[in-house]
Amino acid sequence: MEEYDVAAPPEWAQDTVEKHQGSDLRCVMSKTLEQSDLDRNQNRFLLRRKAVRANLITALTQREKEEANLMNVGSKRKRMALLSARVERLEEGYKKVAGRSHGGVDASVYIRNGWRMELKLTQWDGSGSNVLKDREWRLLCSLAGFRRGDFVRLLFRRQVAEREVERQTNKLCFALG
Repeated sequence: MEEYDVAAPPEWAQDTVEKHQGSDLRCVMSKTLEQSDLDRNQNRFLLRRKAVRANLITALTQREKEEANLMNVGSKRKRMALLSARVERLEEGYKKVAGRSHGGVDASVYIRNGWRMELKLTQWDGSGSNVLKDREWRLLCSLAGFRRGDFVRLLFRRQVAEREVERQTNKLCFALG
């Protein structure tokens, strides 16, 4: 397992922070991309629990932790048919969850070439895995040219929200590359 990269953030990430009025750039984790991170069916970037606990949780507000289901990092929860889930009835009257929405807190993810994608930071119920996910993950991987075996760093920062009146905190942002 790789150690957390505490080296100075790359220049492109620093430039992004300055351009978008960000602050407090810090390394959350580094990892080698696995096939599962690039799998079209999974549509997510898996975060290491140890890194989330050590480098991210303390930077989140209580509301963000609740929205991201990160109150108990790594703990599994029983899956339930919630209002946000699409539910289909079976003949016996049992409910089956199909396409369960795990919710999550909105986060902008910037990559080296300047592209930004809107993803969700969340924890999956069944496995307790922490992920950045959403449909735009595939596009982000394509634009960044990510391949299995690439070594990447995930950096965290805050960005001043465009409509600060509508937000209680500054926007959650990541740089990945």
